[in-house]
Amino acid sequence: MKFKRLLLPSAFLIGGALWWGSTFLGPNHLAKVTYHLVTDDGQVLKDFPYQANVLNPKFTIPSKETIQLKKNTDQNGYVTFTLPYYFDGVCSGIPYNTPGYYFSNHRFFPTNLVSGKWQPWNPTIEVVVKPIINPIPMYAQEARLDFPTNTTSAGFDLEAGDWVNPYGKGKTPDFVFTIKEKIPFVKASLPYDFYTTISFSNKGDGIQNVLVSPTNSSVLRMPRYAPDSGYQADLVQHIYYADNKTSDGEIGKDQNYFFRVRSILDAQGNVKSALYGKIVGPVECGARGYTKFTYYLNPTPNDRNMEFDPKRNLFRNLSPFQSNLAP
Repeated sequence: MKFKRLLLPSAFLIGGALWWGSTFLGPNHLAKVTYHLVTDDGQVLKDFPYQANVLNPKFTIPSKETIQLKKNTDQNGYVTFTLPYYFDGVCSGIPYNTPGYYFSNHRFFPTNLVSGKWQPWNPTIEVVVKPIINPIPMYAQEARLDFPTNTTSAGFDLEAGDWVNPYGKGKTPDFVFTIKEKIPFVKASLPYDFYTTISFSNKGDGIQNVLVSPTNSSVLRMPRYAPDSGYQADLVQHIYYADNKTSDGEIGKDQNYFFRVRSILDAQGNVKSALYGKIVGPVECGARGYTKFTYYLNPTPNDRNMEFDPKRNLFRNLSPFQSNLAP
């Protein structure tokens, strides 16, 4: 028996259940999963609240749409759930009202049935739960940029949130975007290759990638401190159209970045002062010069703390799509 996908209320989506499959398999099939909860510095979370959700296929208004189980971890940080499972995702996460911690979630996807039990049966999944330690004010926004006309290279000022003069009100070219040429609007039958290069203005500046799932992670997705080394001098993004296929770029949705800008070197070539920041999610570049990325800049020199306080954004009067940012 088949069911169509369901559109669920936003509160349910926030709780971690992002989508569901379409096959109803009966009331007696169970899933079992164990979660091991630790902090990002490796501390075991004892007697800590956790919950697991699955969609209840029998619900009729006003009955509940989800089957929700809540338990606390044991003294070793483990918690096990056994629950009826009908669709393709057991979603788990700490409750939003847990004081002092960021929300964290994980989706477990069983693959097949054996004797009425979903497999794998009772896997152990480690979940990193991050405490709220030191949220700070930062320059943070989702930048949506149209490349300036009549040029193939332009600087972007992270504090101003704009292109540098003469293309905008910025003064410091923290990121330098370079393209070979814009791809004009053409019929889809014409192939193209488009490259966008992000480089920097100072020796010591740079960028490095960080792979973190956007769904199986903490709301504070990336590590809370930017590294002090390992930065590369540029980032090249490539999109193309050929053989009736269009690329989505070379970077997936689990791609994120740390960056370092405004570096000042000492006599030995070591960085003695710099600003650090992060880009959460990929840098999306379009063939006609459009670029989108979400960045956070710590304004304090040499402070590598990346724990942003959304209530203290240093940008003012941002539009909703620019300002609705996670830590």
